[in-house]
Amino acid sequence: MKKDFLYVVLASALPALGNFIAVAVALRHLDPDWLGKSYALLAFFYVTIDLFNFGSPRIFTVDRIRSRVSTLIFLDFASATGSTIVFASLAGWLARTGLFAEPHYVWTLIAAPACYGLSHFSLGVLRLYGRSGLVCAISTISALSRVGVVLLVIAMQDLRPMLPDFLLLVEAAYGAMLLLAYLATARGGNARPADFASYPNAERFNPWTFRYREFLSENRKEILGSWYSNAIFSGAKHADIMIVTFILGPSAAALYRGVKSVHNLAFNSGQAFALVVSGKLARAIAPLLRMRAAAALAGSAIAIALLTLSSWVALRIHLFPTGLLGGSASQFGFLFAAFLGAGVIFVCRIFSLHVFAIDRRSFVRISSLEVGASLLFVSALSYVFGLIGATSGIALAGAIVLALSSRIRAKPAAACA
Repeated sequence: MKKDFLYVVLASALPALGNFIAVAVALRHLDPDWLGKSYALLAFFYVTIDLFNFGSPRIFTVDRIRSRVSTLIFLDFASATGSTIVFASLAGWLARTGLFAEPHYVWTLIAAPACYGLSHFSLGVLRLYGRSGLVCAISTISALSRVGVVLLVIAMQDLRPMLPDFLLLVEAAYGAMLLLAYLATARGGNARPADFASYPNAERFNPWTFRYREFLSENRKEILGSWYSNAIFSGAKHADIMIVTFILGPSAAALYRGVKSVHNLAFNSGQAFALVVSGKLARAIAPLLRMRAAAALAGSAIAIALLTLSSWVALRIHLFPTGLLGGSASQFGFLFAAFLGAGVIFVCRIFSLHVFAIDRRSFVRISSLEVGASLLFVSALSYVFGLIGATSGIALAGAIVLALSSRIRAKPAAACA
């Protein structure tokens, strides 16, 4: 169990680390305009993926559903179909705006969403089958591939026009590996994990005779709720890159993508840390909520000092090519806002898990507010203050969410008192 848990944490952190390394290296060596256009296309890809992601593994955890059918992979077929149609049909139009890259080969516009869209159920259920180590291995290969693609186009200049093709192929390969791993596991006699052994009479899925309309009608609430959490919460993690591209242009969006790689690393690390300490999370958070003003000020001062030091080091080692922002003060302010946002996101993920355990309705409300506030602040502040404003918008939205989350936790303590 502990080994499985470690694999889950690593499978969450490694892709984010790989993205961070790949983006940091790409920003140093590749044309920022073309890089920004390529990452804008990739952001649109993720938005279309999340728009049609029904969260089939989450739905499969409902007793009533998994006692009836042995798989929900047919929902992934709907996801893949919707994502492929929207992505393939709109990618060309976006490329004509001059802000998004256009792949060299059109078939990559079909292969990437089709393969990735078919992997949602596989990813979640492989973990239920006790195959977290396999998922971790696939995630590691994918993370290394992202870095490898960047190194390849840096070393071979003739391949640079094909950067968006390579980025999409990495996502297609990731989805295909997960799907094949699931099919091999199911065919090997592990179609029913031990946790589900109490449902031996679940209907074996037959795509030709399954009563789709009846199933969707009976489980409409669970399907819509799961879809909402994926389409809204996950999709917003990538929509802001498109917004910055439209407002500030591809070169600025490339640098913003560097910030997002730091934020995604903080997001996944915070989520993984929260899972590790989930059993002791309530006891760890309670003293923080009762912290006195002097202790809170001291903690804030230490945090600001660490952020200042991190920003200064990042500026000195040229972590990102921030020269286009102007003088050293502007560059330092940009990096400080980036690391501040990462710190807030890390803490928010820890608090978020506890809010989910206490009050799921409040969790949905606060998460919805986080999505709306993030996109609103990024849009407005980037329009007024440029790239520094866009980066600050994430930190501001996270601070609001953190304040609201703290109030949600304070209520049970007050009631007990």
